Amino acid sequence: MSDRGGAGLFVLMIPVVIATMGYVFLASRLGIPFAIPVGIVGSIAAGVALHGPVGKALARRLEGGPPPGSDLPTEQVLGELDELRQRLAEVEERMDFSERLLAQGRDPVDPR
Repeated sequence: MSDRGGAGLFVLMIPVVIATMGYVFLASRLGIPFAIPVGIVGSIAAGVALHGPVGKALARRLEGGPPPGSDLPTEQVLGELDELRQRLAEVEERMDFSERLLAQGRDPVDPR
C-alpha cells in the first residue's frame, strides 16, 4: 500500500478510536442495558453509512484513485498546450534576435 493510503487509514482510525472510547466510557457509566442497544444501533448505522456513497468515496481514497470531479487533460487540451509551447519558443527566439540587434548598437551618424 502506498504512503498516501497508509495516511488515509490513519486519519480514518482517529474518529473510530474516539467513538469507541466514548462508547466504552458511556457504557461503563450507564451499564449493560445502555451498551447493548446503542452498540447494535451504532453498528447498523456505520454499516449503512459505509455501504453508500461515503463508503465508495472512502474506498477510492484509500486505493489512491483520483478524487471525484478531477478532470484529466484531454487530447484537445494537450494539443493546445503543445501549440502554446511552440509559440512561446518562437517569441523567445524573436526576443533573442531583438536583444542581439540592440546590443550591436547603431552606426554613429556623421554630424556634418
